[in-house]
Amino acid sequence: MTRQEWVKFSGKPDLDSSISFNQVGTGRIIPTRFHPPNTNDTLQSLFQPRISSTAIPPVRRFIRLTNPNQFLIYTDGACLDNGRASARAGCSFVFKPSTSQPESHGWVRFRLEDTGPTGEAHPQTSNRAELRAVIAALRFRVWTGEGFDSLVIATDSEYVVEGATSWVRRWLQRDWKTSIGQAVKNRDLWECLLGEIERWNGNGMQVQFWRIPRRWNTDADYHAKHAASEDAQDAFMNISVLGVLSRPFI
Repeated sequence: MTRQEWVKFSGKPDLDSSISFNQVGTGRIIPTRFHPPNTNDTLQSLFQPRISSTAIPPVRRFIRLTNPNQFLIYTDGACLDNGRASARAGCSFVFKPSTSQPESHGWVRFRLEDTGPTGEAHPQTSNRAELRAVIAALRFRVWTGEGFDSLVIATDSEYVVEGATSWVRRWLQRDWKTSIGQAVKNRDLWECLLGEIERWNGNGMQVQFWRIPRRWNTDADYHAKHAASEDAQDAFMNISVLGVLSRPFI
């Protein structure tokens, strides 16, 4: 499928049905950075494991202490032999605190696909894995159905945070060219991410990005590295609680 065919085919998916991976963002909504109120604030001081009773049944999430409608998801990507032909990348996100019950873990991990949402093949890189992990987290559940209207993506990736909140504006102005006229790498995933931002904005949820120190992202980092060693995945896939994963997530 060509990019023109992809754009023509794309449309706003229904949150109550399977999400189409052909959602192309236009840049109408650019996400913002999350700024902690105080310089000494940490993840634990702002977001703690709590129960959202709005969802039926209630769910455990990382919820803002001062705002029960805002929650946080950790994301990460990793790549073994990054920059080489043998590179293997993995993606992960942690959306809730895990418990002692194996069937109730709060993470998702998967090998980065060889192809993107347009069906075009791309090299396995750490940047691509970082970006892909965010897209997977945004598509995983109908988060607004759990009573949330604000999501903070916590990642240690400068590429993701700066790209999503700042660089993408200039890329759009230059028709997806860099300042030296080169094509922007991972354009398919950036457009996919913008589509997710617009989709959630239209359904009442704001998405923000928070760049955190790597030492705060150990769980997502562990699962991303583990996923990079898993079997290769050829085609781009939607990862949802109703699809790939069938375990209970309460």
